[in-house]
Amino acid sequence: MRRAPLLVAVALATAGAAACGGKQVPQHSGYKGKKPTPWTKAKPIELDEEFKAKVSGELDYADFKRARWYSLTMPGPGTITLDFEFVPSGDEEMDVAFEVLDPNNKVLVRADADSDDVNEQKKQRKLADLDEGTYLIHVYLQGRLDSADFDLKVAFQRGTKVWKSDFPNQVAFLGDLAAVPPVDDTPAKAPPPARCGVPGKPKCVRRPPPPPPDKPPPTGGPGPLTATITDVKPDNAGARIVIGAGTSDGAADGQRGRVSGVKGASFTLQGCNPVRCTAVVKVSVDEVRGAREVVINR
Repeated sequence: MRRAPLLVAVALATAGAAACGGKQVPQHSGYKGKKPTPWTKAKPIELDEEFKAKVSGELDYADFKRARWYSLTMPGPGTITLDFEFVPSGDEEMDVAFEVLDPNNKVLVRADADSDDVNEQKKQRKLADLDEGTYLIHVYLQGRLDSADFDLKVAFQRGTKVWKSDFPNQVAFLGDLAAVPPVDDTPAKAPPPARCGVPGKPKCVRRPPPPPPDKPPPTGGPGPLTATITDVKPDNAGARIVIGAGTSDGAADGQRGRVSGVKGASFTLQGCNPVRCTAVVKVSVDEVRGAREVVINR
């Protein structure tokens, strides 16, 4: 029968503290709802190309923010390193705890009030030789009057265990594979190929003979030399032309040639020097001017 006076005394003390402006202790669980299951809505942690990630959060027991839940899917077997840091919202000494649970919801490691680093604002935990799977990380307050901000850095390091292959799930744009029948459908006695040139069969198509091989260029002296006409003057025999080719080009006195495209315009070279030769052709000056070049036989 002593409980009734004791409960009345506690109620009066709590009311007196509130009336005096003291901080009221929240009477709820720190979660919203009657039967909260926040671990079912854990926020995924995405690792970058270096298998690292960072998440930040705010905890406030009075504001129904007692805890934060995260899920980490391991890309393969390996080691997880957790670097945790928190900053209290007030001046009172407090602690923020966290724990890691395996895919079977078994607690693997914990940093709480029973740990050696309790109340330390920087904590580290390392889990080695973990199997591939999805792990839960639970960050939570331990006091009803507590509130704090926190940062959590996660680093994954590949272990020595062999990774499971998920080929071809990660192959982009995998095409349809060829369908191969389980039994060879080739006839046991395939008919021979059809022959041509026999009665009842098509005529044989004759293939053209192969082209003759290219003839090698004739051996001997150099071939004809083509040169431009640089000047034309009247001459008693027809027209005197100056040719833009000389002994340095292979031309020489006595060589015969012709004006291109002009009938009866043959000539013999004379007065050759290293850069030019002259000749007389038995055609008019106008006919030569329309041609503009000669061909010299060497």
